[in-house]
Amino acid sequence: MRLYSQMTLAELQEEMERLRLEAEAKKKLGDNSQLGIIQQKYFMAKSYYVGTDEFRIGGKYSVPEYDQPFTIDYFNGVFAWGRFPDSDEQTGFPIGMLEPWF
Repeated sequence: MRLYSQMTLAELQEEMERLRLEAEAKKKLGDNSQLGIIQQKYFMAKSYYVGTDEFRIGGKYSVPEYDQPFTIDYFNGVFAWGRFPDSDEQTGFPIGMLEPWF
């Protein structure tokens, strides 16, 4: 299998769809361990698909399973590094996990 960074946008779309279907199957089986791994792969593929252009340093974004906004400090590849309001510790997330904070 090729690296996500080497795939075309069409190949990344196919990979994301394959992973989405695989995640649905694992969820039906109750295989939460494998589901988590597949979800992380999906977010990485999505990160390479969307790229960092639509994200801004200082911008606030929502992250699944977190109820506070995440503010981006900098990018390292397809990872956004930043902080939550109640923490001084920097945390990194693949940009494919981030959605605009409303």
